[in-house]
Amino acid sequence: MVLESTKCNEVIHNQLKKCEFCGRELILIGFDYLYANISYDCIQYERCTCNEAQEYWKEKDKQEYEIEKRKHFRNIINKIYKENYVERKFQNLNFENFNTNSGNEIAVKVAKDYTNKCATVMQKKGLIITGESGLGKTHLVASIANKLIEKDKIVLMGRLPTLLDMIKETFRDNTKSENELIELYSNVDMMIIDDLGTEKISQWALEKLYTIIQNRNENGLPIIITTRFNKEGLIERFSQSQDEQLVDAIISKLYQMCYGITLKNVKEKELV
Repeated sequence: MVLESTKCNEVIHNQLKKCEFCGRELILIGFDYLYANISYDCIQYERCTCNEAQEYWKEKDKQEYEIEKRKHFRNIINKIYKENYVERKFQNLNFENFNTNSGNEIAVKVAKDYTNKCATVMQKKGLIITGESGLGKTHLVASIANKLIEKDKIVLMGRLPTLLDMIKETFRDNTKSENELIELYSNVDMMIIDDLGTEKISQWALEKLYTIIQNRNENGLPIIITTRFNKEGLIERFSQSQDEQLVDAIISKLYQMCYGITLKNVKEKELV
C-alpha cells in the first residue's frame, strides 16, 4: 500500500478539536483522516452553534468582509489612477512643497491638523476649501490625499464630472456596475471633489451627487470639497438644473458635514 511505503505520512485518525466556548467536539470538514505532513492551518472544522461561537463567527465574518471590500476598493482606485482619472502630477504634491504665505498660512495649518487627525481616526466632518483660482486649492487637497494614502487610508480624488463619467461608463461596460461605484464613493475613507461648481451639472448628476453625499453622511465618513464659489454661488450654479429643492438639499448637507476654510491672496489679506 502507498501509506505503508511512505513512512513520512503517518496517519492521524479522528483528530479532534473542541469549541473554545462550550467544549463541544467539532467535526472535520473535507477529511476522513489526516496526514502528519499537512499544515494545521489548512485544516477546517465545523462551526459550533453555541451562542458564544455564533457571536464570534459573526464578528469574524464581518472583519473578513471589510478586509476583502477594502482590497476591492483599492483595486478600483488603482485602476482610476492608471487610467489618469486622477492626474499623475497630483501624486507629487505635498505640504512641504506648498507655497505658504500670509494669505493662506491659517488655512494650511488647519488642513495639516485635520489631516493628522484623520490619519489616526477618520473624522466625520470634512472640509470645504474656498478661494479664487490659482491660490492652491488643488495642491492643498492633493497634499491631504497623499498624506492619508501614506497612512494606508483609501482616498478617491477627482473633479465631479470625471467621477460621474465613470458611472456613465457602467452603462457601456458590463464588467462594472453603477451600484458598485456608488458604494465605492460612499465608503472610501476619504472622498475629495475638486473645483466643485465649475462645470454645469445635469439633473442626473445632481441626483447621483446627493446619493453619495447622503450615504457618506449616514456612514459617518468625511468629504472634502474645493470650490471658487461661496454657498450662494454654488446654489446659483447648480440651480440651472431647475430642481431648486434638490440643489438646496445638496448644498445645505455639504455645509452641515464640513468645516469651512478659505485661501486668500496676499493683497486680499492685507485689505481685511
